[in-house]
Amino acid sequence: MHDASQPNVTAEGGICLDILKDAWTPQYFLDSVLVSIRMLLEEPNPDDSLEPDIAKQFKDDKAAFEKTAKEWVEKYAS
Repeated sequence: MHDASQPNVTAEGGICLDILKDAWTPQYFLDSVLVSIRMLLEEPNPDDSLEPDIAKQFKDDKAAFEKTAKEWVEKYAS
């Protein structure tokens, strides 16, 4: 497993989110970007991932994915 716990976010902080790349328009306000990021973190999209191994685990073994994600939250966000 890589040093990331989410298929759409790299350990370096890269985020795979359409409004940050292909769908970007200056009409987006900061709050809409933050809401989109929050939604992505709550419901990862393994079909558009930056971390293929994590996306595979999310699809194939959700319990293991959730266990790893919880460990990373406890380690880095508490």
